[in-house]
Amino acid sequence: MPSRSSGSTVVRRRLGHALRNLREDANIRIEAAARELECSTAKISRLENGLGPAKKLEVRALLDLYGVTNARRRKEFDTWADGTKAAGWWESDADVVEDDVARMMAVETESTLVRIYCTPVLPALLQNSAYNLAHVRDLYPDHSDDEIRRFAELRQVRQRELLDADSPLRLVTVIDEAAVRRQVGSPQIHRDEMQWLADLLDELAAAGRDDVDVRVLPFTAGTPDWAMSAFTLFTPREPDLDPTVAYVEDAAGTFWYESPDDIRQLSDMFSRLRGRCLDPDQSRALLRSAVTP
Repeated sequence: MPSRSSGSTVVRRRLGHALRNLREDANIRIEAAARELECSTAKISRLENGLGPAKKLEVRALLDLYGVTNARRRKEFDTWADGTKAAGWWESDADVVEDDVARMMAVETESTLVRIYCTPVLPALLQNSAYNLAHVRDLYPDHSDDEIRRFAELRQVRQRELLDADSPLRLVTVIDEAAVRRQVGSPQIHRDEMQWLADLLDELAAAGRDDVDVRVLPFTAGTPDWAMSAFTLFTPREPDLDPTVAYVEDAAGTFWYESPDDIRQLSDMFSRLRGRCLDPDQSRALLRSAVTP
């Protein structure tokens, strides 16, 4: 099992965040940066999102473009570029992982707190193997069986790491009741998932584990129009160096946010949603209510 800590992911994020800030401060469009390196805008985007190793010469060229002349500052960027080389644990299956998913795995790996509001299905970190496989098939109907199997297995690795008692990650999840009631896969797969999750939460509670907090937002809580999309907030291990970021999924696609105002708004939203949830015992009881045909 891979280590949850992959130092290169922190460095990649830090380097990418710094390069994007420099570009924006210099009022330079991503297209101009791509022309400087004679590459695609997609490559610049991947670099700024911390999705791969960086070449020192390319980083230096961007620093020239952005007007960074301070020798100490440039040496810091050289050090970061050198530190991006080690592969993330998911990169052996990079061909079946989309960029947004790769970024999410990288960010999650270096987080100490993950807060999830999930709808319309349960989050990957709380899916058993059969539900996970059925969900991946629904997400990627045009992919081959081998690609689907490999991506599903990768998601299970993430889950096993989380549930390890030594994991430094705290997971706080608000599950919309719609995600509990909506069938994924066959009726039996759906029932087994709800039973598995309820039993898992029982076991964690009995063991005194408070690092996995799962609560259900019932239909009776109403329909707040300020929380119609699923989102995840990632709090890093070193918040003074890396910002808390958010991943939002809606009908228009997936979006990343990291401005303080956006993070504050989403954090407040999460707190309000959690305040409307059932308590842990009631949440497990609701999960079990979905087991009965």
